[in-house]
Amino acid sequence: MTDRPPFTVQLLEDLADVRTEIVCHLPTAALSDGDGSQPAIGLVGWSCASPEECARLAQLRERHDGPIVAVLRELPAARGARLLAAQLDGAVLVERLESTLCPTLEAVAVGQRVVPGEIREILDRPPLSPRERQLLAMVVLGFSNGEIARKLFLSESNIKNHLSSAFQKLGVSSRSAATALILDHESGLGAGILRILPEESLPEA
Repeated sequence: MTDRPPFTVQLLEDLADVRTEIVCHLPTAALSDGDGSQPAIGLVGWSCASPEECARLAQLRERHDGPIVAVLRELPAARGARLLAAQLDGAVLVERLESTLCPTLEAVAVGQRVVPGEIREILDRPPLSPRERQLLAMVVLGFSNGEIARKLFLSESNIKNHLSSAFQKLGVSSRSAATALILDHESGLGAGILRILPEESLPEA
């Protein structure tokens, strides 16, 4: 490592007890005292970009104008992965700090966004089918499986199979989690993902 790295960093918060590991993999000259004399990349130590951790992002932005990179102990769920990709400038996993921390910070320092391949895989899950989007829309509206089955003239087992597939693609395991994810604009989803285009057709009942 050089004495004068092409970036400086400031640890904004450490909710996952990763400070020691971060410091071990940084050039000493990269650590900023936060006096504002030069812009720094903000680092946050998070467990897995949980909803509680992600909710702190607005507050962090208020006190730090520069880019923010998350250091994660574990892979995030789908919601956290979307927020990391959409609203943070980078992310690294603790288990790969030695090989990824400085390269990530160097890239972020010149305006790039860096997302680990493992998180990219979470984001690249298969798209929802028209039927899955239709059923999820009804779940968001509060319909039970039985009500959906009666309205669409489908069996409840068919409904359960479609929803199970949709939940897996979204990275959730329940109706309430799917609804929260779809209605949470910060996650990068929003109800727009449920839209069925005119050229798409639903399978026969």
